[in-house]
Amino acid sequence: MKILYALQGTGNGHVARARALVPLLSQRGEVDVLVAGTQSQIDLGLPVRFKKFGLTMKYNSSGGVSYWKSLVGNRPLQFLKDVFSLPVKDYDLVIIDFEAITSYACLLRGVKSLQLSHQAAYWSESTPRPTPRVWYWEFVLKYMSPSPYKIGFHFNVYDTFILPPIIRSDIRELTPTQEAHYTVYLPAYSAGTLARWFERFPNESFAVFTKENNAVNTLNTVFYRVDNKMFTNSLSRSRGLICSAGFEGPAEAMYLGKKLLITPIKGQYEQAANAICAAGEGATVFRHLNEEAIPVFERFFQSKYVVKKAWPDFAEGLVACILDNAKKGKALDDISALKLH
Repeated sequence: MKILYALQGTGNGHVARARALVPLLSQRGEVDVLVAGTQSQIDLGLPVRFKKFGLTMKYNSSGGVSYWKSLVGNRPLQFLKDVFSLPVKDYDLVIIDFEAITSYACLLRGVKSLQLSHQAAYWSESTPRPTPRVWYWEFVLKYMSPSPYKIGFHFNVYDTFILPPIIRSDIRELTPTQEAHYTVYLPAYSAGTLARWFERFPNESFAVFTKENNAVNTLNTVFYRVDNKMFTNSLSRSRGLICSAGFEGPAEAMYLGKKLLITPIKGQYEQAANAICAAGEGATVFRHLNEEAIPVFERFFQSKYVVKKAWPDFAEGLVACILDNAKKGKALDDISALKLH
């Protein structure tokens, strides 16, 4: 079986999931990988056949979505060219992790595709959202990367087509300890902003991962360039994780039994929804790095409460289920035979 696995490379979660699933798919078929976008800080570690610019979202230094930078940072003519030229008909199975080029190439040519992503969970009306809902963000979540078949991942099983997170093997193999530091990953904030913020808490220490090359350490804050192995090691040894309200990072902290403090990136509706869902599982949420957040951080540092989730390892079973569906001509998102153990 010839398989195309397409993912959005602008998010670390998409990349982490690909690293777990593509090797399993490769054991059962011939897999080509397409990556769109360049902002991820996790090395895919897999051979990539197609590298595309895709669609991207950019942020400002104060922690918010920059709509202007996002608008001028995209290339609509290149996007259309890639949609019309991608040879999706060459494949027996197309799996998409929130990647727009492949989704629209499949729709254009009548090729069936499976959306296998965290964002697919928001096709369910049962998945928690902010109120009031924001119609254009709902549109983006559903139609930026549409597919006729969908399997979603989230912190809880809100619907029949939603599964728990896929926790990568290098996280599952860890034996967590608890040292003095908190691991921090807040990529929407500049290193200088974070250094000044954490100086407010001189009795705590922080290992901050950043994309910046020249971040300056302070008395209680050490900066590291984003590196998957270093981050994983730091998280495993930390007292807790402070991060944006993505999906895979918080999920890994929950799996390791770490305290979890998260913030939705300003203007990012999906992260606002993730924050609501994570809070429902016991995570602490702050909105902005301002005076109102100081007591939230202080209570978090003093608290001993951790979110511990023993999610099962079902990745191999999921791959087998999807491939069986494809071979038998069944609905690609039929997971009724999948056993979560």
